Amino acid sequence: MHKGYLLVAVGVLVALAACQGTAEFQSVDEIIESGRSYLESGDYDKAISELEAAVEQAADDSDTHFLLGQAYNQAGQLEKAADSFRKVLELNPDSAAAHHNLGVTYYQLQDLQSAISEFETALELDPDDPDSHYQLGATYLTLALSGGASAAGIDPDLLAQATDEFNVALELREGMPEALIGLGNVYIQQGDYEPAVETLQSAIESVPGSREAYYALGSAYAQAGSIDLACETYKQFLALDPPTNWRAQAEQTMASLACE
Repeated sequence: MHKGYLLVAVGVLVALAACQGTAEFQSVDEIIESGRSYLESGDYDKAISELEAAVEQAADDSDTHFLLGQAYNQAGQLEKAADSFRKVLELNPDSAAAHHNLGVTYYQLQDLQSAISEFETALELDPDDPDSHYQLGATYLTLALSGGASAAGIDPDLLAQATDEFNVALELREGMPEALIGLGNVYIQQGDYEPAVETLQSAIESVPGSREAYYALGSAYAQAGSIDLACETYKQFLALDPPTNWRAQAEQTMASLACE
């Protein structure tokens, strides 16, 4: 999702010693490398086990705490992930990646104001990072949709801030699908359905299996009154095997539209 942030490229597994008590027979560098390999292969429980052992021996190594934070985040242990990224920042306050990942973790914990603060700090350190601009925009959009600072509902100022961040992300990384989807959702909230459809179709061209893009596109068509297109798009969305709550929402909308 981000350039080396949270999600890392799949690498080659390191051959592990076939013995018990790994930490007893391996150097700390070997333990870290095996933890990294488990992380890259998606075996987060084993990654956590290795990296927890590593930080016991390398308590002042910020890179190891960063890897452990990634593993905790991917395993859904968000409070522990936040603790690890905060530890990284104690050791290396100028780590833009740690500020970014802590912001993502706060976002997942629904602490949106803390997430904004971390993304802003990350961008002070690395102004040209499209991932942090995107994540900041996504946080502004989520805050706007949750009522934001406006008692009347959606805060237009937050939508404008989200738009600015998505556009900067797209300037820095042309065609960035996440930013296109975010921008499409802003257009929907503003009632600008034509640019919403165009933007979301561009995202789907880039990532044909994007459930987020199909769901938003179905919403854009439905709110624009293009019922047949909305029904067809929601069917395409359902074919992508979405999470249960998304499926239920789409099916409910399709029923309200009398989709066949």
